[in-house]
Amino acid sequence: MAGMAAKVVEQYFLAEGTHPELLRDDLLRTGWSFEGGSIDIFFHFDESDSHVHVEGVNFIKVPESKYDAMYKVLNECNDQYTHVKFVLDTENGQLNARDDDVIQLDSCGPECYELMLRMVKVVEAAFPSFMKAMWA
Repeated sequence: MAGMAAKVVEQYFLAEGTHPELLRDDLLRTGWSFEGGSIDIFFHFDESDSHVHVEGVNFIKVPESKYDAMYKVLNECNDQYTHVKFVLDTENGQLNARDDDVIQLDSCGPECYELMLRMVKVVEAAFPSFMKAMWA
């Protein structure tokens, strides 16, 4: 049943009023705004449709001169938030938020919607710390 989870999640997101984009049979993208910015969230489903990798990108650009300051804040945030982990992508000069979870095909729509909301809330909560590190 590979590829079914992405289609189920796409339909659920459409019903919830989000605007998902099915990029491949196993990859879905959507965007979300939060106070202070916005984030693009990708959902990558495994072949068995039982696991999803969620990655949030494009919410903050980090100049190379601020990498050292950002690592300290990343460690603090990764210690504070249990489900979403932050990574500094030095190749693209941006922060990424990541989560990996187990899903079930019959309930993956609401599960992925909850994962998306959780990621947005965590990014929104951590955003001021990242900005402070950038402008300190």
